[in-house]
Amino acid sequence: MDSNPFAAFGLEPAPTLDGPALKEQFARATAESHPDKFQQAPEGERAEAEARYAELNRAYQTLTDPRQRLLALYELTKGEKPRDVQRIPPGTMDLFAEVGQTCQQADQLLERKRSAGRLERAGLVSAEMVLQDLMATLKGKLEKLAATLESELAALDTKWRAGEKDLGALEALYRKYSYLARWRQQLEEREIALMTGE
Repeated sequence: MDSNPFAAFGLEPAPTLDGPALKEQFARATAESHPDKFQQAPEGERAEAEARYAELNRAYQTLTDPRQRLLALYELTKGEKPRDVQRIPPGTMDLFAEVGQTCQQADQLLERKRSAGRLERAGLVSAEMVLQDLMATLKGKLEKLAATLESELAALDTKWRAGEKDLGALEALYRKYSYLARWRQQLEEREIALMTGE
């Protein structure tokens, strides 16, 4: 990470933060360095304001996303990126398999729809409805996982602020958030493809 996103807002690096307070700080900071305020300024000053504004935006985006915030915290604390990010987090293997199977079913149905004639497509409607129900159930499971991760994040934050900076727990939680984001994206892509028929 090139810079410390926590420092951009004068925050102590930690697993959680006060969202509304950060939003307020972000609004104040960006109001001061918004490029529109520097339109009449010399080019160097204008470029500096634009760079500062972009930096604040990047830092804010990082801090408001738990996965990115945990990654930034890990890198700041350890001085390097996590190593085993591709390893499936413990306790999520069933969900990993279920997401993979559901995405595969969606891809197969989409392929059938693309190659089917109008009459054949009508026959695929019931299969599509079953798949949509399956995807809705799976999204519910992902939301339960998200709630569990929020609890784990709060517990990690309490320990972190008490001086127990467990990088192993931080990395494990980062990986869980990474897989959750990936699974949500995979399902969303299939849902959009099913709706649009592409």
